[in-house]
Amino acid sequence: MSLALSKKKVVDSTSKPMESKTVAQTAKGTPRIAHIPQTVPTLVRPEPLQVANQKFAINVRQYYVNLMHDICVQIYTNGDDAAQRALREELACHERCKALAVYKNSCMLAAHRLRKEVDQGELDGSVPSASGMLSHDAVLAGKSKGSWSVVKVKKAVTDFKGSALYCMLKKWIMTETQLRDNGFPRAHPEGPKGRAMIYATRNQPLISKVPNERFCIRCGQAYMVDKRGCPVKEQNCIYHWGRKFTVRGEGRYSCCQQYGSAGGCTDAKNHVWDFVDYENLRGYVGTLPKEGCEEEDQGVYALDCEMTYTTQGLELTRVTVINEDCNVIYETLVKPDNPIIDYNTRFSGITEENMAGVTTSLLDVQATLLTMFSDHTILVGHSLESDFKALKLIHNTVVDTSMMFPHKNGPPYKRALRNLCSEYLRKIIQNDVGGHDSNEDAVACMELIHWKVKEEAKLQ
Repeated sequence: MSLALSKKKVVDSTSKPMESKTVAQTAKGTPRIAHIPQTVPTLVRPEPLQVANQKFAINVRQYYVNLMHDICVQIYTNGDDAAQRALREELACHERCKALAVYKNSCMLAAHRLRKEVDQGELDGSVPSASGMLSHDAVLAGKSKGSWSVVKVKKAVTDFKGSALYCMLKKWIMTETQLRDNGFPRAHPEGPKGRAMIYATRNQPLISKVPNERFCIRCGQAYMVDKRGCPVKEQNCIYHWGRKFTVRGEGRYSCCQQYGSAGGCTDAKNHVWDFVDYENLRGYVGTLPKEGCEEEDQGVYALDCEMTYTTQGLELTRVTVINEDCNVIYETLVKPDNPIIDYNTRFSGITEENMAGVTTSLLDVQATLLTMFSDHTILVGHSLESDFKALKLIHNTVVDTSMMFPHKNGPPYKRALRNLCSEYLRKIIQNDVGGHDSNEDAVACMELIHWKVKEEAKLQ
C-alpha cells in the first residue's frame, strides 16, 4: 500500500507544469513596484513624394521607399537624413522610368548602390551602426578605435589583359558542335568558294503560291510586291514588337502585357519580309591564319551589328567593334545591297537621316574585318550567329555570352543581354526608346566576360 502511495506521489509531481521563478528585484521590506514593459521603438517610414504624373501605384512606390530607407538608416545617424536620401533615390527612379518593370529594376540597382555604401563605411569605420551594436574592433579596443586590424583582407584580383585574358577565355570558346547547333554559318563542304552552310535553321516564313505575294514576318498578313520586292501599296502593319512569354500557363506579350490572342499594339507603314535561302548562301568570307604570331597574342574583340528590313529581308546597316578595353576601334554605317523599306528603328536605332549619304558596302566591311581578325582571334558577342549572318562571316574562335551565361531551362532558350547586365553588372541597357546601340551592346558583352573571368580567378 505504501509503495502504491509513493508511486502516485511521483506521478503527480512529474505531471505538474514547471513553474518559472523570477529573481526578486526589490529589497526585503520595501513595497514592490510593477514592471513597466519595455517597448521597442518602431521605425517611422517616410511616404513617397507626391508628383503630378503618378506613373506607378503608391503601394509599389512605398515598398521600394521602405527598402531603401532600411539601408539608409545604416548610413546616416540622423533619421531625417536617412529618410530624405531614400525619398530622393526612389523619386529619381520614378522620374526616369516609364515602364513598371524598368522602375523595379532601377530601384533594386539603387538599393544595391546603397548597400555598397554601408559595406564601405563598415570597412573604414565611418558608418554608425543603427542598431547600436558594437563592431568587432570596438569589442577588442573599446569605444576608441583600435590600432590593429582584424578585417579579413580580400584577395586582390588583377584585371586580365592581352594574352592573360585570352588564356582565361579559352574554356568558353565554342566547339564546332556548339557552333552548328546554334546556327552559326559554317564553310560549305562542297561547292564554290564563298558558299556557306547553316546546320540549325530556324522556322522560315510561309511562302505563298501566288506570284509576288508575301506574308509579313511581323503580323502575318499577305501583301503584294513588285519585281524589285517593294510593296505595291502602303498598308499599315499592326503587330506586337515584344516576344510572347508564359505566365501561369497563359501566353502574354512582353511589349504590352496583353494576352496572346490580343491584337497588335504597334503600327508601321509597311509590311516586311525576312526570308533566307539556306540552300544558296553565297558571298561569305572566312578569317585567315596569321603567321608568325602566338595564338594568345591574336586579340580579343567584341562586335555587334544592327540590321534593317530591305526588299530581300534583314540586311546589315551598322557594325561596331571594340577592343578589350571597351574602346571602339571600328564602327561604320553600311549601305544595304537592296532598298530599305523599314529602318527597324526600335531595335536598330537607325533612322532615315542616319543613312543619308552612306556609301560603305558589305564588301568594304568584310575587307576591313579580315585585316583586323585572324582565325584565332576571339570574337565576343551575344547570339553572334545573327551578326555573322549579317556580316556573311565564317569564324571559328567565338565566345558567346548567351553560352557563357546559359538559360536555366537549357537550349534553345537564351537569356536576354539586358537581363544579364542587370543581374551581373548592375547596369541597365537597351532602355532608350530610340533603339538599341551596337556600341552599348558590344561594351556590355566585353564587360560581362571581364566579370566572368574575375569571378573565375577568385576560385583558383
